[in-house]
Amino acid sequence: MKRLAVFLLFLMMICTSGVAFAGLDDTRASMESQYGDYRMVIDTDNQMWTKSEWDQKGQFREKAAAYTYSFSRQKLGFELEASYNGKTPQSTVIAQRFTPNMSITVKEFKNYFPEIYSLIASPHAQAFASSRQVTRQFQELQSPVTMGILVKEAPATQKGYYTLLAFNIQDEGRLIKDPKFIDANTYIREFTIERVFQKTAVDSLESGEWQPIKNYF
Repeated sequence: MKRLAVFLLFLMMICTSGVAFAGLDDTRASMESQYGDYRMVIDTDNQMWTKSEWDQKGQFREKAAAYTYSFSRQKLGFELEASYNGKTPQSTVIAQRFTPNMSITVKEFKNYFPEIYSLIASPHAQAFASSRQVTRQFQELQSPVTMGILVKEAPATQKGYYTLLAFNIQDEGRLIKDPKFIDANTYIREFTIERVFQKTAVDSLESGEWQPIKNYF
């Protein structure tokens, strides 16, 4: 029944608003079909372009590193930055970073992102915490501890990889220094979805660099 409720909520949100994607099989075209046009482009020299600037001259002179989109869920605004493995509409996602205007808690996450929650709730998902760098995609102030979800199932279009979700977490504005302080009330300041080599992920778990924890979602 729980899975059915999540699925029905997902269908309802598809009908009423743009839906953020959860997987690495999504393409530039499928992302833009939901969010509309991107707002900004960041090129490989870390320069920002408006859409009009990029369309008129930027794309002929520079290479895009990431596209930024804006959307809202339940009256809360989010920024999404996505990078692709090419510039065609069929280019697949390499990484996505979601940043809410205000932090949300772990227990609230499924209400904002039911489609990503279904990925997190997958039988292939393993929750973990790490004091080592899990992602290079974070931009906000980071806690010494990062929470992650590894989905041990290869995306259809990206063999040899697993899907990795990394969460920049805080405790009511305070940094988290020990995994024992992670629970359902932990705040998420930003999170990423990206790919990781399967061997890298397995080695990180086996070495203890990624410490398995309870899935609090």
